[in-house]
This record gives sequence, structure tokens and C-alpha cells, in this order.
Amino acid sequence: MSKNKPRRRLRISTLVLLCCFVVAAFAYANQFVKLQQLQEKKAYYAAVYEDLQEQNAELLETRALINDETYMERLARQRFKLIKPNEYLVLPAETNEDVEAYAGVDDNNIH
Repeated sequence: MSKNKPRRRLRISTLVLLCCFVVAAFAYANQFVKLQQLQEKKAYYAAVYEDLQEQNAELLETRALINDETYMERLARQRFKLIKPNEYLVLPAETNEDVEAYAGVDDNNIH
């Protein structure tokens, strides 16, 4: 008799174990990808949260300034050129053309 190596047969239990391993590997890979995506979203929303916190701090500072009467008066004077009664508003001429444009105006019409 010749000594032949016995042929190994794949057992059904071996196939079942191999299939379970493959399914588990795919499930693990899928969960790993989902976890990475969630971590990226978490980092994005953390950055957005920090930006919103900074904006909120700026708005709170602005609100505090708006409640200050001296700030509001200064703002009204600067932006809207408002004056109190019996005050005169004096503005510097921007360019030579502005000065030349008003050169022909009668002094009686200037308030």
C-alpha cells in the first residue's frame, strides 16, 4: 500500500465558523466607519459651538454697551451727526473740491 496523505475534507462546522468570521469582520468594518464619521461630526459641531460661544460673548458685550447712555450718545453723534439743542456741528472739509463747492455760497445761508 502506498501511503497517501489523507484528503482533508472541509467540515461543515469549519465553513460555518469561516462564514461567521467573515460576517463579523464586515460588521466590525461597518461600525468602524460609522464611528469615524460620528467623530468627525462631533469635531465639526464642537468647532461650531466654540464659534457660537464667541459670537454670544460679543453680543453680550454689545448689549451692555447699548444699555450705557454715554455710549449711545457718542454713537448717535458719530453715526447720525445728531446734536443737542444750542450746539453747532462742525465738520472738516474732506477734499479741496468740497471747499471749492462751498466757496460760492453766501455766508448768510450757512447756519
